[in-house]
Amino acid sequence: MTSKQGLFKPSGLTISYKELGTLSIDEWIHAFVEDMHALKEDFNVRYVKVLRIKVFVTNEYGEEIKVRRPGGGSVNFMYTNHYRPSCMDYEL
Repeated sequence: MTSKQGLFKPSGLTISYKELGTLSIDEWIHAFVEDMHALKEDFNVRYVKVLRIKVFVTNEYGEEIKVRRPGGGSVNFMYTNHYRPSCMDYEL
């Protein structure tokens, strides 16, 4: 019997903050910004595509909690369009 091994090659880059334990959102933002600067300066990364961040939301004790809308409904996915490059305003 032969085991079938595919040619799986993970794409992208995973940055783990698990070892830091429970962080406040401000501490995580600081760590994330520092890591982005390191990618740019130390690893010469200039562009990213299809960036996705999965956040495990907890209380101050590390117990997982659900993110809720102001009206009470839960949120599982958040699409952001806060940043729009100016080149997207033109048909280039």
